[in-house]
Amino acid sequence: MKKQKKKRRLRVGRLFLLLLFISVISFALIKFVDVPIRNIIIKGNDVLTDQEIIEIAELEDYPSYFSTFSFSVKNKILKNKYVKSVKVSKGILSIKISITEKKVLYVDSLTNEKITDDGIAIKDDKIICVPYLVNEVPQKKKSGFLKAMNKIDKDILCQMSEIKYDPNEIDDDRYYVNMNDGNSVYLTVNKFDKLNKYNTILENVGKQNGTLYLDYGDYFEVK
Repeated sequence: MKKQKKKRRLRVGRLFLLLLFISVISFALIKFVDVPIRNIIIKGNDVLTDQEIIEIAELEDYPSYFSTFSFSVKNKILKNKYVKSVKVSKGILSIKISITEKKVLYVDSLTNEKITDDGIAIKDDKIICVPYLVNEVPQKKKSGFLKAMNKIDKDILCQMSEIKYDPNEIDDDRYYVNMNDGNSVYLTVNKFDKLNKYNTILENVGKQNGTLYLDYGDYFEVK
């Protein structure tokens, strides 16, 4: 009888040690899996701030590194209308987000909507340095107008104050632009890319205000 009791005590002791070992391992695994993201690196954004992207991706509380999946973060960010594409990768307790944003071309003054390079209209309170379209472009001209606006560099878009669809009897693809410096520009839809040389043209003209004709003749007329 004494030998049986001794064996039972040994088995209970081993079972206790096994349970204790499993508990310690389980606790360690939980703590390991629960390690938070330590660093969030964001690149390529201009319109959206880093904080906005972090909130869109639902990373503001720096969640568990191991339970945060790259594809999930990517899908959340892609839902934003300003985002064209995004790459998400993970490093050592870090996550890197590379954003490619859509290009905002102008603000429609009739609706107060921002129009992107893919024709999407976005209405919010963001301040973006682009011109206002002051009148309506005919529907059949919209596609060509968007393509032409997309050829203009961002820094030149920021120098443009207003743009107006302004056809005449010679050309129904003609536009009139007011610049922030007080000058104005006439141009046709197939010559919008010439605006990228605006600053170089002004260097040759000197400090004079007037109208730059890029529709026909390519000349500057002083006021």
